[in-house]
Amino acid sequence: MKIGYARTSGEGQNLEQQIAALKAEGCDKVFSEILSSNRVICPALEDALAELGAGDSLVVWRLDRLGRRTVDLITFLQELQSREIYFQSLCEGLNSGTPLGKMFHGFIAALADNERDLSIERTLKVMASAKPRNTKSGNLKKQKIKPCKEDKSKELSRQDIEAALVLLSPSSSFGAKPTLSAVAEALNVSTNALSHRLKELELDKALSI
Repeated sequence: MKIGYARTSGEGQNLEQQIAALKAEGCDKVFSEILSSNRVICPALEDALAELGAGDSLVVWRLDRLGRRTVDLITFLQELQSREIYFQSLCEGLNSGTPLGKMFHGFIAALADNERDLSIERTLKVMASAKPRNTKSGNLKKQKIKPCKEDKSKELSRQDIEAALVLLSPSSSFGAKPTLSAVAEALNVSTNALSHRLKELELDKALSI
């Protein structure tokens, strides 16, 4: 089964054009909505995803219909892949059900691994900056991490969560195992929020086995 998803920000006039293209591609159903580009929750997309099962395809008119940030797009495509759902983007000519599309998925996986490694590196740097440093007098002075302007209820990317899992793993090769609170502070989220997301990800992995 093919499910189409169309979206505009309200400024463009091409919603009907997207729907027509998706139907021409053979989509059995098309879900559409008009939302501002900075909206995180997309009800029609959630409805489309609820209809999809293993072996089905999600079809969009263009990649940016799923979001503007590359990290978010990588995470989204990874989740589709974990559910064995194919992905197709008409404008870019992408189809994960073809040999070329499988190469694209491999490229996405490589980008995700790279983003995770960068997240580990950033987290380690922030934690290192929070360690006590020598002052001129030879005494140790504890320095706190300067809080970011954003609050600690921000949404963590999948790569941030996986980076936290790597750092908190007993077999981590990045030195002494940090505390959960230290990693949460470095990622600028509350300890409870990080703990909850880690448990969610571990549960997802357990269910997929």
